[in-house]
Amino acid sequence: MMHADETGPAGATTTVSGLSVASKPPCPGCCHGLDRRTFLSVAATAAVLTALDACSSLTSPGGSFNGSYGGPITVTLASFSALATVGGVARVDGGSGAPTALYRNSATSFVAVAMVCPHAGYYPIAIVSSGFYCGVHGSSFSKSGGLQGGPSPSGLAAFATSYDATAGTVTISRPA
Repeated sequence: MMHADETGPAGATTTVSGLSVASKPPCPGCCHGLDRRTFLSVAATAAVLTALDACSSLTSPGGSFNGSYGGPITVTLASFSALATVGGVARVDGGSGAPTALYRNSATSFVAVAMVCPHAGYYPIAIVSSGFYCGVHGSSFSKSGGLQGGPSPSGLAAFATSYDATAGTVTISRPA
């Protein structure tokens, strides 16, 4: 009886654990076919390369962000219920330019940030209870955009804001 790691003559029929198995001829240039060590080495290399490629090319539907921030926008606070109270956060860009979130950090003060992870440009990152989270590599950010953890080299890009209490609006000064 043959062991699992032995090969028989090309085209021969062998019996392994009571089963009749037809052996195939070895590949050209090989005298015994593909051995286990070579197979595992090639499979492991392919897995690592696939993971590295996936890690470097994970993007949102728009790809890694490298476009225009979209210029200034004016946000009507009544359109976003989350911004009615201090501590609220909402995405306010309306699909124009960089995904942008607005955080109400006091009754009269707001912080605007780009929802683009500085680590690899993935967007839009998620709004979570503690701030923002990039699910691609695990970076987390405070509601004001400060880095809390993960591989990101910095916090989120922040934009100047101007609050008009009479109009109930916040103008976000995003670059073009």
